[in-house]
Amino acid sequence: MLAYLVYIVIRSLNDYEYWTIFGGLTLGVHEGGHVLFSPLGDLLEVAGGSITQIAVPIIVALAFLRQREYFGISVALAWLSMSLTNLATYIGDARNQDLPLVSMGSGDPIHDWHYLLAHYGMLGDDRALARFTTCLSVLSLILAVALGAWLCNTMRNSAGALPPADEELVRD
Repeated sequence: MLAYLVYIVIRSLNDYEYWTIFGGLTLGVHEGGHVLFSPLGDLLEVAGGSITQIAVPIIVALAFLRQREYFGISVALAWLSMSLTNLATYIGDARNQDLPLVSMGSGDPIHDWHYLLAHYGMLGDDRALARFTTCLSVLSLILAVALGAWLCNTMRNSAGALPPADEELVRD
């Protein structure tokens, strides 16, 4: 599973059109974020897609931590990496607006990051922000792989160890 996650994240980093189940989840979460943030005004409605796209894998990782499902955290970090890669592509396209867009409502969809960066006078910084987001994606991938590899190694090393003796079984 860990090797597969590494493979699909690296493919996602190298090809923004590479599609995985995580891509579909991320798109749904992103579009749902616009709806979730829509009562908070236009600016947050537009930003809400990207905010939610990043927040949900983090929330999933925290839920796995609470349940002590540590390999799940590794999977959530890999999802976060793919989500950040997707976001970096979107941010880097802000000036050119070449990517095909999805619209939940009627009319032409707007490019979220063109709108946001233009609003703050930062449209010329789109590629630098995209590179920074890609660095965060790589960091998330490294954390996912390190945690997953550590867990696999720990399980391998403890495979020969006997489980603790059950008191009742020992007495019988």
